[in-house]
Amino acid sequence: MIRKRVVLLVLLAIAVLVLTSGCFLFQNRPPTAAFVVHYGVDEEDPMVVDLDATPSTDPDGDPIVDYMWVFVDDSVEIITPLTSTKLVHIAKITVRYPNEGTYNVQLVVRDDKGASSEPVTGQVTLPNIPVAPTE
Repeated sequence: MIRKRVVLLVLLAIAVLVLTSGCFLFQNRPPTAAFVVHYGVDEEDPMVVDLDATPSTDPDGDPIVDYMWVFVDDSVEIITPLTSTKLVHIAKITVRYPNEGTYNVQLVVRDDKGASSEPVTGQVTLPNIPVAPTE
């Protein structure tokens, strides 16, 4: 009888350790980076766009805390937030491109537990000429 109680207590202790630590059963899965480009954000400057990473998700529901934007063209100017780095802590940034053309943009996001997404690449084409709807 005592042996059964000891075994039961040991199993219960192991279960409590596993459930409270979380790291044995539930690995932190990386987030998925995604973004959209918003054109026409500055009526006076068609070279300004918003890059919006709010579509990025985390399968564990962890908050995304870092957004790292990679621009092939170093002359891209980040307007907001005012920062000298392309690693920011907010999902939306406003940038100005120097010339007309098509530019690649890459995004990597990181959750609050340190897991990073795979890079996702999108394109910005300037000027963005809206296509009229067909009748």
